[in-house]
This record gives sequence, structure tokens and C-alpha cells, in this order.
Amino acid sequence: MLNQLIDTKDQQFTFESHGVTLDCMRLDLAGYVAFHVKFSSNRRPLTIARAKGMNAPFFWTSIPEGRQKEAEGVGKLIEEYLLEKE
Repeated sequence: MLNQLIDTKDQQFTFESHGVTLDCMRLDLAGYVAFHVKFSSNRRPLTIARAKGMNAPFFWTSIPEGRQKEAEGVGKLIEEYLLEKE
């Protein structure tokens, strides 16, 4: 799954989830899979990165920190979208 996220040719893509459109842009951060996400709702844009965890193979986190729960949910939605495209 990580390879598909890293190797995605789409630097920018849009999809809808739960009635909200997510406009995602892949960021080139050394050593990280990261996305900047804009929402069609009033939610503030979110930058997320996939990081290695000590107790789990990876987790999604927000940059800057503080929106962890959102980062985990949005990261999972992006993964699902990219895997469906394959």
C-alpha cells in the first residue's frame, strides 16, 4: 500500500467523501508521503504526512500537530481513493 501512495503519478487529485469534496496535492517532502488537502466545506485546509510509528507500521499525522484525529481520517480516505484507482 505504501508503494502505491509513493508511486502515485497524480500530484493533484480530487474526490468526494461524505458529501465533501477533497482537493489533494501531493507534497515532495524527503522521506514522507504527504498531502495538502482543501475541503469544499468550511473546514480549514489540512497538511498530513504518513510517519513510521513505534507500535504500528505507520500513522497519519497533521503538520503542524494538533489535528491528529482529522489527519488519521483524511489519510485513510486518501489511501482508499488511491487504492480504488489502481
